[in-house]
Amino acid sequence: MAMTGSAEAGVWIERLARAGFAANGVVYLLIGVLAFMAAAGQGGDTTGTHGALEVLLRQPLGRYLLGLLAAGLFGYALWRIIAAIADPESGGRAAWKRGFVRLGYAGSAIVHAALGWEAARLALGRSGTGGDDAAQDRTAQLMALPWGQWLVALAAAGVAGYGITQIVRGLRGDIDKHLALGRLGPDERRLVVRAARIGMVARGAVFVIMGLFLVTASLERDPSEAGGLGEALRALRDQPYAPYLLGGVGLGLAAYGAFQLARARYRVIATP
Repeated sequence: MAMTGSAEAGVWIERLARAGFAANGVVYLLIGVLAFMAAAGQGGDTTGTHGALEVLLRQPLGRYLLGLLAAGLFGYALWRIIAAIADPESGGRAAWKRGFVRLGYAGSAIVHAALGWEAARLALGRSGTGGDDAAQDRTAQLMALPWGQWLVALAAAGVAGYGITQIVRGLRGDIDKHLALGRLGPDERRLVVRAARIGMVARGAVFVIMGLFLVTASLERDPSEAGGLGEALRALRDQPYAPYLLGGVGLGLAAYGAFQLARARYRVIATP
């Protein structure tokens, strides 16, 4: 029996989502490994997503790899747009909660589409603005608006609050409830859960630091005080016991990348 149009659409939506999780996993693995190598004095770099994409570009067949990564990120963004419209994973949430969740999906779609665009531009040989420069530019644009200083403060609260939420969820072991861990053996299941918890705590800590940068930018009315993921890692590099702090967070981000790869394989993808 031939598939219906709805079933075919569901298959493609699932493929887009899985490609997006895999692309996210590759980016975070690169960022984490580079940070750990920098902490260990073995080269590496404290860089954000833009720097990780440039590292990938310098590898054999780098442009093709970036093209695949861009496709995955665009696919993830499209899946999040569909989720924002249809909310197929609502699970009986109250209407007001569904509104916030849908806004989160829309925000995620914008972020991943922007990252996909950056990867595509690099793959095509075009330069772009990324990392901390992009964070400072967005902060400057926000601050130029009426009540801009307060809008930046609100953004700071949102970024730091998200980071704290991630840390709490990681410590509690509250990972993705849609992950089909029953398909794994006991040892593999423990490994995935451990990677998820460590990764969420590390990523949450980085977001808290980014939120603090925005707080400083708001208080001093200086967009140059804002910073992205790379600047957060460099802030850790400049602290006492930097090799341990930066190395630990680097390993945590790499673990988060591994968790994303596990989600690409084992997450249950609900479709409209």
